Amino acid sequence: MQQDNHYLIDILHAAERIQEYTAERTLTDFYDDVTLQDKVMRRLLALSKTAQRISAATREEISEIADARISIVKERPGKVAPFSGVDQVWKIAKLEIPFLIQTLNRLFSKESLSPEDEQQSHFSLHSFSGH
Repeated sequence: MQQDNHYLIDILHAAERIQEYTAERTLTDFYDDVTLQDKVMRRLLALSKTAQRISAATREEISEIADARISIVKERPGKVAPFSGVDQVWKIAKLEIPFLIQTLNRLFSKESLSPEDEQQSHFSLHSFSGH
């Protein structure tokens, strides 16, 4: 579970960034802003890849906490979530991401994650952005 905590923190940070990017935006804004689409898509892909590393036991624990399916985290290992269009990316960003954040926060409050875990985890898109 210790390694899973690091993955889950990375997922939480990515989800929070997606929420920040889309907070005061509409679907029309999203359609008009290709840079925003790219930022959200990169975070979703990174989040999805990180989610694949989570153990089966932790996936089960998340499903016990969650009130509904969280496809990004619960995808089968080795399968990247398919994003088939702007509408689907927007739907995930606006409907699933807030729920994912809420679920992970509930999981962390249940687990009493140590401050060291929070400090040791670093979410980065350097491999995706070329920096």
